[in-house]
Amino acid sequence: MTTTIKVKWGKEEYDVEVEKGSSVEVFKTQMWTITTVPVDKQKFLGFPGGMLKDTDNLDEKIAKLKPGAKVTMMGTAEGKELKQPGEKVIFEEDLTADEKAKILKERKVEILPGGLKNLGNTCYMNSCLQCLAKIKELNDSLKDYVVPGAERDIDAVLTNQLKNTFQQLAAGSAQQDAVTPIQFVMALRQKFPRFAEMQNGGYMQQDADECLRGILQSLSQTLTSDAGNRIDDLFSFNLQSSMKCLENDAEEVSKSEDSQRVLICHLGTQTEPISHIYQGVALSLKEHIEKNSPTLGRNAQYEKAAAVASLPNYLIVQFARFGYKKANEWAGTSDSKVKLVRNIKFSPTLDLYDIATDDLKKQLSKGRLRVKEHEDKVMELEKKKLMEEAKGGSSSSAADAEGDVEMKDAAAAVGVEMIDTGYYDLVGMISHKGRTADGGHYVGWTLARKASKKDDVKDDQWICYDDEDTQQYDWKDITGVTMDLMGGRADTQMAYINIYKKCSVPVDAGQKLGEGEGYAAASGSGDVDMKPAQ
Repeated sequence: MTTTIKVKWGKEEYDVEVEKGSSVEVFKTQMWTITTVPVDKQKFLGFPGGMLKDTDNLDEKIAKLKPGAKVTMMGTAEGKELKQPGEKVIFEEDLTADEKAKILKERKVEILPGGLKNLGNTCYMNSCLQCLAKIKELNDSLKDYVVPGAERDIDAVLTNQLKNTFQQLAAGSAQQDAVTPIQFVMALRQKFPRFAEMQNGGYMQQDADECLRGILQSLSQTLTSDAGNRIDDLFSFNLQSSMKCLENDAEEVSKSEDSQRVLICHLGTQTEPISHIYQGVALSLKEHIEKNSPTLGRNAQYEKAAAVASLPNYLIVQFARFGYKKANEWAGTSDSKVKLVRNIKFSPTLDLYDIATDDLKKQLSKGRLRVKEHEDKVMELEKKKLMEEAKGGSSSSAADAEGDVEMKDAAAAVGVEMIDTGYYDLVGMISHKGRTADGGHYVGWTLARKASKKDDVKDDQWICYDDEDTQQYDWKDITGVTMDLMGGRADTQMAYINIYKKCSVPVDAGQKLGEGEGYAAASGSGDVDMKPAQ
């Protein structure tokens, strides 16, 4: 007479028939023939009374099993025991940074850029530094910077420490090491005492916009030349403004022009909300102010309208998400900085043509015509390719011709005159999570690579810098359901500052496409992927 019991070993299960009167030793021998696990290595769990012993009465143990119960056997099959490794095992923590980077490179593992350690609510600073560190032209200027021998003012110290931090980040990117920017943050707090404010025994959270503006202002005092300073070369643009008196049409409209480094995107009001970055920027360029009218001899209402008169190499757009809420004595609240979480749509590209002056529009029209010519050529090649495929022929001629269209990197252009288009590529973002600028958390974002059929990259890829942690995302993942940097919810990151890079094309209409600096056609598509101007 036999009894069938279920025995589980690893991922396997067996229905084992046990003869009545069998001993534990016989049962183990039976299991050895099934699994090749040696008898002395077998352990059984699940029998009533605990682990099965060689002296136990097997019939009594089996009789006490509940119907359908499983017995678990533990043990390693013969020939599968752990062996001494043929080569010496080296643990990751024993590797040097250079050895670790070499191994990852050999295995073609993409190494994410290094992060920055948080030194006490310094995420606002870290996010700014990560975005600035990816601006090649700024990096190049800092590499050449030397502190004047006899001059040790705080601007020089801050600039030199920024240079050192960028160099450490570059090295950390190859070694996946986070950088501790202690010297830079000390210089920053010395230059701007506000960033050294304390509360409850720790450093207070600060505004990333104020930090970014402060760093650029300090650098403009040190990265100088006879022609000006490098910061204005990279970030400054001119706004041409007109002032019209709304109470006296006969009064002459006054005009002025001033230089700016940041373009504001207003978010509107609760009754007239703004939903797109173009609307917000246009709104910021018009305002009503009250000032003295020379013709009326009193204060009057004026409308100030501005337009962009020149384009920067890098455009900084700040979303006006923070404002002040006045104290309410009845409610017992004090003055506070509040945040607007309204969703503001923006894309990976920005077009400034509609907010440009008429003179600038004339210049941009030439570049935009070149872009249109390029798009038409790509479409023509694509049609030719499809027609050849439909006929069953080879499409290599169309593909080869399309390859001629692809532009080279802007850095390769030598002596090529370029013209602006008004188009910009989004290359960096600083986002904020939380209700106020003095709280919450900031992170930085930089463009890693753009979508390209040629390189089989289906979506723009971005790197997120959350202090010392870095992570890669696709564009659709950071503008989707769970995370939308365009805003809408205070409990997730939303864009606060966007950084765009200017796109240009060769000015010579007769120049062969593919020569010098400019834009590139995405392989196999009619989309124009313009290379930012250097």
